[in-house]
Amino acid sequence: MNSDVQRSVDLKAIIERSYRLLLAMVGLAITSVATAQDVAEQTVNFAVSDDIQRIYGAADAPNIQNMPIGVFDSGTGGLTVLENILTIDAFENQTNQLTPSGDGKADFANESFIFLADQANMPYGNYPVVGKEEFLEELIVKDAWFLMGQKRFRLDDSGESGERYTEVKKASVKAIVIACNTATAYGQDDIEKVIDDAGLDVKVVGVIDAGAKGAVESLKGQDGTIGVVPTRGTVLSGAYPIAIKRIAESSGQDQRIEVIQQGAFGLAGAIDGAAEFILPNPKNNNARNDYRGPSMTHPEVTIRQDILSRYDFDFRGNRMLYRDSQPKPSELQLNSVDNYIAFHLVSLMEQFRADDSLPPLRAIILGCTHFPFYKDVFREELERLRNYQEGDEFIYRKHMAEKIELIDPAYFTARELYQSLAADARVRPVGNTPRTRGEFCITVACQDGKDIQLNASGDFTYEFKYGRNPGKVTSNFRAVSLDARTVDESVLQRLQKHVPNVWTLMKKDAHQRTITDESDTRE
Repeated sequence: MNSDVQRSVDLKAIIERSYRLLLAMVGLAITSVATAQDVAEQTVNFAVSDDIQRIYGAADAPNIQNMPIGVFDSGTGGLTVLENILTIDAFENQTNQLTPSGDGKADFANESFIFLADQANMPYGNYPVVGKEEFLEELIVKDAWFLMGQKRFRLDDSGESGERYTEVKKASVKAIVIACNTATAYGQDDIEKVIDDAGLDVKVVGVIDAGAKGAVESLKGQDGTIGVVPTRGTVLSGAYPIAIKRIAESSGQDQRIEVIQQGAFGLAGAIDGAAEFILPNPKNNNARNDYRGPSMTHPEVTIRQDILSRYDFDFRGNRMLYRDSQPKPSELQLNSVDNYIAFHLVSLMEQFRADDSLPPLRAIILGCTHFPFYKDVFREELERLRNYQEGDEFIYRKHMAEKIELIDPAYFTARELYQSLAADARVRPVGNTPRTRGEFCITVACQDGKDIQLNASGDFTYEFKYGRNPGKVTSNFRAVSLDARTVDESVLQRLQKHVPNVWTLMKKDAHQRTITDESDTRE
């Protein structure tokens, strides 16, 4: 192609891109059938593409190698994925070859990470349920934008400044891990398109294909049913059954594989302490009016009165809230993570009782990154259900394999991430030691924004959170440091117990920020 033709093609592309951007920004229809939602979504996507194109424009290959890896989730559950990334040893690091026993060295020992928990807007799984898929897709793109961008905020609690959030610099990332099943299902394609539109090559790795592959491998050629326990939003996407079928076919599996899903409505929110799903330290056991989780009166996620004994709910310490008497309640509300798990696993097994033709349950995909925190509770509940009797009958046992594998997609996600970086020569060279290995951020609701509705805890109200519409480039939340000021003590204790390597990096990050903040103050 000669230079005149090339310049003509380039000019045409620039004109077309500018025209589309202009249409989006003024809110006009992109085509004769485009909707206002389409235009709103493109407004944000164009803004993100243009910004990251500017940011990465000066980066050369060596700089990209030394960039951190970005990981995000709708809450702190994604730290289970990061824990697996920190600890995996599946490759011979000199050759980048996958080996059965690794080489005795953590595969990502020389990498650094930036983690974002979008706590202000979680749980993501509820947005599709209430018809807000477009807004969810926008949130997911903004998560990626934060990781690829170069700024976050410092929370100023000193009271000496009128500005609560002080902008500080951060590094851009060379790869993005979507450590959230719902975000993978609804937003991976959007993120990849935004990156492609910017002319960049930032790799994006999601958790759904990883989880599906792990489940298919666990069957070992046997007929079986794979249970998927994700958020309801992930269920509505259909992403897991599609991925399981595709992976089974591509790997030559010819046995009978069935998939059933149980959308664990409210469980992720309960684990991360969302007020609409769980009430910490209630003063009594009275049912509340602002509860949004499964209940006896919920039209879609109903606690069935006819099988109350099968749930075996724990009523101690106000772990269940109710109206009227406990033996004969007119309303029941879950108020502990264990009771949420009991409800959803019983609901899963009831699907087998409704369809006796299903092969036995052999694997359960923990389809939300929050759930591996409670893997032991899942195991204990499955054992209880296997041994549960009504009269002389074990009503669930015939539907359950003797050993049911609990599939955590995190390991397979870590493996795919390493392979992706190695394929593009983006593994950080040995000797280029990062200044800090981990930077941890969490979103919080802006406390002083106009038209923002907050609850007593300073979080978005349920109505405001799920009533927003797409199209705004600016956000009514900020990404600040994840620490004792921005999460409950119970969450920190859980992280210390279940993700010890992440916890070590979090402590180092907090120490480094203290030094940096003091330096900024002296300057």
